[in-house]
Amino acid sequence: ATLPVRPASAATDEELAYANFAVSGELLLVDLYAKALDAKVATGPAQAALRNGRRAAVQHAAALSGLLTGAGQDAPTAQDFDFQWPEKAFATPAAIASTGRIVLRTMLGVYQTAAVAVSEPSYRILYASLAASAGQQLGVLTALAASVVVEPFPVALDLESASGTLESYLG
Repeated sequence: ATLPVRPASAATDEELAYANFAVSGELLLVDLYAKALDAKVATGPAQAALRNGRRAAVQHAAALSGLLTGAGQDAPTAQDFDFQWPEKAFATPAAIASTGRIVLRTMLGVYQTAAVAVSEPSYRILYASLAASAGQQLGVLTALAASVVVEPFPVALDLESASGTLESYLG
């Protein structure tokens, strides 16, 4: 299923900036989930959760890329990046969860801000949906790490702060 998003031909620079960052972050998540699956340290339901996270990130990147191409922009692709991960990021389920939570908290924060910052109602719906999905993925990764961390009020982030957090991963 896809969300109805109006053509982006009239998108503002700010809306395009959020979409560009979001595509990049979702591509980073696709890579994270792929590497986590390749590491084969998670089994059973945890492996299924990683596959579901990867599937969601692929769908998110496609929806956001469509927003950009609809505005006549080139959407980022995985080939535009040299994703960098800490040496032991995929050594254990807890390490995978810890690394994934950094990326997902950042994406959630940006999606929260985008949901209120963009002017187009269909984009707001898209970003609210993306935030909900990021929250679900955070919950799954928290369970993967056997942690009980719950953030009652996740922090909304501006693009500059979010970029600073993910810059080292994007290569």
